[in-house]
Amino acid sequence: EQGRLRFLEVESVDASARAIAASGGQAQASGRGADKADVWSPLVGTGFTFCVWMRQHHPVKDGSQASLFVFDISSPPVEEADGSGRARYGGGGGHEFFSVWYDIPGQRFCVLSSSNSRGEPTCFPVSPLPAGVWHHIQLTYHAPKRGLLGRKATINLYIDGRPVESDARVEAFNLPPTARVHIGVPNPVLASSGIVRGSMPTWDLGPTQLVSSVLSLRDATAMYTAGPEFPGLFWGDRPQRLSLAAAATAAFVMLAENGEKGSVAGALRRRKVPSMEAVGHVMRERGFGGGPIAGPESDSLSAVGLLCKLSPENVVFGFRACASSNGVRSQMRNYARRLMNVSRINTNVAVSTDAVIYGYSSIISPNCFADNVQWIGGPNMLMPIINAAQSSSTMALSLRMIRESVRRHPPNLEMLQAGGGYRVLALLLRQKRIMDVSVLDQCFAFAVHGFVPGFQDKDSSKSKSGPKSESGPLSKVATHRWVFADLDAMKYLLLNHQVWDLNGAGPE
Repeated sequence: EQGRLRFLEVESVDASARAIAASGGQAQASGRGADKADVWSPLVGTGFTFCVWMRQHHPVKDGSQASLFVFDISSPPVEEADGSGRARYGGGGGHEFFSVWYDIPGQRFCVLSSSNSRGEPTCFPVSPLPAGVWHHIQLTYHAPKRGLLGRKATINLYIDGRPVESDARVEAFNLPPTARVHIGVPNPVLASSGIVRGSMPTWDLGPTQLVSSVLSLRDATAMYTAGPEFPGLFWGDRPQRLSLAAAATAAFVMLAENGEKGSVAGALRRRKVPSMEAVGHVMRERGFGGGPIAGPESDSLSAVGLLCKLSPENVVFGFRACASSNGVRSQMRNYARRLMNVSRINTNVAVSTDAVIYGYSSIISPNCFADNVQWIGGPNMLMPIINAAQSSSTMALSLRMIRESVRRHPPNLEMLQAGGGYRVLALLLRQKRIMDVSVLDQCFAFAVHGFVPGFQDKDSSKSKSGPKSESGPLSKVATHRWVFADLDAMKYLLLNHQVWDLNGAGPE
C-alpha cells in the first residue's frame, strides 16, 4: 500500500461516444488530425471549466521535487492491430493530452499540452498553497476564436475565488469525445517523457466537476464562499445557502486560513466583492430582499452575485465521495472502487462515464461536525445544553460545542444570525447568571476567528513549569491573524452588557 498510486480515472469524457465506439458504429478517434466531428465539442466551441477542492496533507520540507497532478485529459489508448485486445498509448497519429499540475517546491501551477513542440510547460505566477487547508481551484479553457489564424488557447486560473495575476497561452489541441481524464497522476505518455519528475505526495481530493462552459470570477468566488462541505451546487440534494451575512462570516474564516497575504478586506477587493466586508445585522435592518434590485444592503447572496448557479445541461461530470475513504474494512483497500457521476441525474446526454478510484484515501468527502448538527435541526437544538449547565466549566464547554457547529458553515450561522439564535443564547446567559473568564472567552471566540479560549493560560503555565519550548501548531492558530468575523456575535454577546456585567455572577 505504501508504494501504490492514488488517483481517479474517468474512462471517457463523453459516455455516449464511448458506447458508440464500443459497439463498432464509429471508428475510435486517434487525436491529431481528427475531423471536427471527432473532436470533443468544448475544445472547438464553448470551452470548459474544471473545478476541484484539494488539500495537501503535509508540506514538503526537504526541498525535493514533488508535484500534485490536478487535471489531465488525454486521448484514449489505441488497440493493437494484431487482434490481441491489448492497448497502447502514443500510437498511430500520436497522443494528444492537456495536463495541469502544481509544482510544490516552485509553488506554482504548470500547464502543458501535446501541441507544445518544445515540451516545456507554461507556468503561472507563484501561488502558495498552505498544507492542511482546503483550497478551491478553478481552471478555465477558452477555445481559439479563429482556428486558422490563431491556434492559441487561453487558460485562466482562479485560486480560492481569486484570479491569478496573469493567464497562460497554450497551443490548441484536439481530443476525441472518448478522451480520458486522470486526477492525481499524469497520463502514461507524459509520465514516461521525463518532463515531470519527483514524488507524488498524498493529498485529499474533495468535490470536483467539469463544466462544458467558461465560468467567471464571480462563479469562482461563489463556489469558494459556499465552502467544500456544500454538496448542492448543481444536483440539489439540500437547499441553497442564501444568507450573505452567514456566507461572509464563513468566508472571513477561510480567507484567514488560506495563507493569502494582506488583510481580509484586501482579499475581498481582489475578488471584486468589497461589499461583503460590511454585511451583518445592519444590512438586515435596512432592507430585506432577494434580487439584485434590492442592492448591496440586502442580506442575500444574489444581491452581490454570489448565488451558486450552474446550468445542469453543461455539467460533464461531478464527483463527491459519499463518505470518508478511511473505512473500517481494511481488506478492501487494494481494490478499485467506482464513483458515480452525479450529473447523470440531470438526464444530460453529454456526460462522462463514472470514475474509478485507484489506491486508498484518494478522494474524501469534507463533511464535518457542523453538517451533522445541521441534519438534526441546527445549532438551536443545542440550546437546552446551555440551559442545563450548572457550572462555568460546563457552560464554557457547551458554548464551545455550539461554536464548533457554526464554524465555516453558513446554514448554521444563518440560524444564529438571522434566525435569532444569538438572541436566544444571550437570553439564556442572562438567566443562568454563570459568567467568568472562561465563559467570556468563548463568547469572544464566536466573534473573532483565530482566538483560542484558554490558550494563553496554558502557554503561561508551560513557561513557568519548565524550559521554554517551541509552540505547536495551535499557537499559530491562536496568535496569527485574528479576524473579526461575526458582527452579530459581537452585538448580542459582547456589546450586550446585560450578558456579562452581572452583579454576583460567576464563582467567588
